[in-house]
Formats: sequence, structure tokens, C-alpha cells
Amino acid sequence: MKYSVKYLETVRHDRDAIKAYLDQYSTTAAKKLFDKIKGKMELVKTNPYMYVSYERRPQFRRIVVDNYLLFYKVIEESKIIEVHHIFHGMIDVEQYL
Repeated sequence: MKYSVKYLETVRHDRDAIKAYLDQYSTTAAKKLFDKIKGKMELVKTNPYMYVSYERRPQFRRIVVDNYLLFYKVIEESKIIEVHHIFHGMIDVEQYL
């Protein structure tokens, strides 16, 4: 069964901040990153448990995409993949999750 993906408002904020940062260096870097993320999310729609649980917060699963970490939850009852954040890998994730 295919799950649907729901991006929370926090992801929109993260995406805008990442785009603004990457656009300073390359006009195509953000598009390439978000295309990779979109591709990974297509895989998650059919196999939501393919990525590991985040060890400090097991309710979240984590995807590594280049230098970024994407965090999502699987809402089994409604078959939804709820995407919460996209962070640079160097950030202190704990203060945001």
C-alpha cells in the first residue's frame, strides 16, 4: 500500500532557509538537493520503514541526503508519512526535535 506524504510547516521554513543559503553559491544546488529528497520520498511512500529510526528519538526516522538530514514519522493508522524537518548535518538536532 502506498502512503501519502504530508510536509509540515516546519519543513517549508527549513526548505526556504536551505534554498536561500545554497542560492548564494549556486543557482542549481538547491534544486538538485530537493530533487534528491523528492526521489527518496517516492521510495518511502511504498516502504516507509526503509530508513532507520533516529536513536535519540525513535518515533522519528532519518534520511541522509548529501549533507542534510530529513526527519519523518510514520502515521500507520492513516497511512501518512509526516515530514517534520530538514537540517544540515552539523546542526544540533536535539534542540529542534
